[in-house]
Amino acid sequence: LANEFITSGWSIKEMHRRIMTSSAYRMSTTPSDDAMVRDAENHLLSRFALRRLGAEEVRDAILATNGTLNPQMFGPSIYSMMPAEALATSSRPDQVWSKSPEDQVRRRSVYIKIKRSLTTPLLAAFDVADTDQSCPERFVTTQPAQALALLNGEFINKQARLFAERLVADAGDRLEDQIRRGLHLALGREPDEREVLLHASFAARLQAEQGITAEEALVDFCLVTYNLNEFVYLN
Repeated sequence: LANEFITSGWSIKEMHRRIMTSSAYRMSTTPSDDAMVRDAENHLLSRFALRRLGAEEVRDAILATNGTLNPQMFGPSIYSMMPAEALATSSRPDQVWSKSPEDQVRRRSVYIKIKRSLTTPLLAAFDVADTDQSCPERFVTTQPAQALALLNGEFINKQARLFAERLVADAGDRLEDQIRRGLHLALGREPDEREVLLHASFAARLQAEQGITAEEALVDFCLVTYNLNEFVYLN
């Protein structure tokens, strides 16, 4: 790899392409019986190591799935959606955080303004790098704030509604078609019929037991989809 890096003209993009199209990188996380015996710790790269998306990747994946991600490059930092509860921790809640235009708020997370005393809650929950010091490696934690952010957060609930609107536009009014389209967008694969029927049953039960509309049940399905392990983990 070092030699190829030199011969490619020190192209980082070419190195990324080489690594990401390799058979090792494209392997499944599911080990074979033989691999579990010979390489249980995966030192020989007999399978892909299960990896959770990083903080910025989680937010970008949410926006990409509901079709609102703005791919615009360069330019000044943006002010992400900041809950009133987070702003209230500042001595000047009405001045500490500005507001970017809606289309700019949907840009990739790498463009979010960094303020050491006020971190975007979703990013903070998923172990965004501490800007007070150098961070050669991020630690991946599993803690309650992550589940709360992906279930109860103002940001995620807004994005779930936008996701539901996209499913109606893409798949029409039939619930099973909406679910099939939603799982395909979120998981990057075609769902099997068992999954589709399971989620359809969930939506129907919500309407019957909670007295909500079909539109609200679809939003809840989108919220659940954002919380699937398969959405936030690469496998």
